[in-house]
Amino acid sequence: MLSAWDAVSTLDRMFDDVMGSAIGTAMNRSFEPTIDVRANENEILFVCDVPGVKKDDLDVSLENHVLRIKGARRFESRENEQVMLGRAYGTFERAFTLPDSVDDEHLAADLADGVLTVRIPKLAKAKPRKIQIGVSGTKQLKE
Repeated sequence: MLSAWDAVSTLDRMFDDVMGSAIGTAMNRSFEPTIDVRANENEILFVCDVPGVKKDDLDVSLENHVLRIKGARRFESRENEQVMLGRAYGTFERAFTLPDSVDDEHLAADLADGVLTVRIPKLAKAKPRKIQIGVSGTKQLKE
């Protein structure tokens, strides 16, 4: 005898099977944003991917030439909701030791489209400059 296939209960069982193993690992994965560090003659630039992180959940600080970027991507659950987590959640902290050649008084940070950009200008004395070579043809060494 043929029986009707119940797609909903089959999907529920599959979801329960997956959720049984996935919840533990998904909740334990830490969120580690990727960060590019770029430098040119004018500034050092940190570009940090933080999708889903709110401005209030980010903290950028500079102390003793150490730049710290802290934050958290929070999981917001709803009542009576089954969830299979694919993204990582949690807190993160990254630290970078900066050279003495930066102007730590003029650090700027912006968040747009899930990307945190931290700009740190270099000090004027740290920027490379071309030195003019003079010609002194008036005096010559005598032996």
